[in-house]
Amino acid sequence: MKECIKMIRLKFGNHKLGEDTAIFNMGTAAHCPSRQLGLCDVINKGITCYAEKAERQYPNTVPAYREAQTTYWRNTPAETILHEIADKIQSRRKQTLYFRYNESGDFYDSEDIKKLSFIAEGLKTLNIITYGYTARSDLDFSNATFLVKGSGTNTWPTGFGTGITKVVTSDLEIPKSTNSETWIKCPGSCKKCDVCKKNIRVNVAFLKH
Repeated sequence: MKECIKMIRLKFGNHKLGEDTAIFNMGTAAHCPSRQLGLCDVINKGITCYAEKAERQYPNTVPAYREAQTTYWRNTPAETILHEIADKIQSRRKQTLYFRYNESGDFYDSEDIKKLSFIAEGLKTLNIITYGYTARSDLDFSNATFLVKGSGTNTWPTGFGTGITKVVTSDLEIPKSTNSETWIKCPGSCKKCDVCKKNIRVNVAFLKH
């Protein structure tokens, strides 16, 4: 039997993302499928996942919030999710321009890609761009209708999505740009940068945070 489905838990903005961005997670950092499958380059290097910090800092609230998002995502049809996201966005006084998926967690399977693609197509009619990142190098994103960058430079084929990302501990680890590959350093805030929100191929290095 499926668990009780409740209204979507959607928040807007945080210390890094602007108030013009809706945020939704398919799961927690602690139970991230990429982590469990050994596909997360960050965890494999012994670096603490940034999304896990909040779960440790607020153990009585954040994990439960994200687990509720997991239950909702896994048990709710794409049509319903799209409808509830649209309702929340249209009821806001502030403008929403972006839908950021998986600030924590990752895709569980190919059905998640299909579901998010349906939602992203619907949000396009509201002029909202859907974007995010994934370490699921074992899944096929070639037909995805949302923007996606691959996490971990050793696992993605050239030409994947809108580029790849890498977590570095110093500027010296940032790869050099070439004639075929452009690398930039993340400025640390999405409020004044839209590189990951554009359908252009640019690789991004994130300084560990």
